[in-house]
Amino acid sequence: MDHDRSRTMPQLSNAQLQGLAASNLDAGVVLDADWDDPYPDAPCWGFALFGGPGGHADNTPPTISTQAFVLNAAGLIVGLNPGFVQWVQQDIGGAAATAQAQALAANFQAAFIDLDDDAQQACSDALARLCAVAAGLTLSAANGTAPTSYSVVMASDHWYSWEHWALGLANNVGQPEYPAVQYCQRYAGGNPVKTRSRQVWGAHPILTRVYLTELLDGHVSYLEHAQGWPG
Repeated sequence: MDHDRSRTMPQLSNAQLQGLAASNLDAGVVLDADWDDPYPDAPCWGFALFGGPGGHADNTPPTISTQAFVLNAAGLIVGLNPGFVQWVQQDIGGAAATAQAQALAANFQAAFIDLDDDAQQACSDALARLCAVAAGLTLSAANGTAPTSYSVVMASDHWYSWEHWALGLANNVGQPEYPAVQYCQRYAGGNPVKTRSRQVWGAHPILTRVYLTELLDGHVSYLEHAQGWPG
């Protein structure tokens, strides 16, 4: 079943991107303190991928990872679930999601057994793209590699894992001297969304970027309360 496909897919104007941008980025700026976040306890991926609390149980990064990878009692990966592609076809649905699941399955053996760097990168890419597509986001051209004003970044400690997610926005539209990208992100557990972050939080060694054609309405509902949003 396809989830969340009915939501509109907005694009920000140049004026909105320029207003949100900053010449000097740091750890981030919180949203308007007078605005009540409707989902204050949402996880990092809830905001970055869904623009809110998260999706249905079967189209979230935790469930996708659980369905994809077989772990032993110590939590170490020991294989790929042989029914993973079929699960994606049945529970997430759509050709775009299926293509990413197939790419992950096709590269898993070389990544896991042969420790092939290219195969491991292909698995990380496919996992990030699958999570984005499952959330209702649309990849840019060339399988999400063609640069646009919007991106999601999956931060990982291993090629088969994710530890944090962030939303990326073009920060130098009409202002080429500004840093190229700012990150908008949150941590789970009541931590507020922050914009104007210089880097993806957490110092995780693997950053997998997926470019998008548009945002979701939920993203905009947060960004409207960010510093610099045009009145």
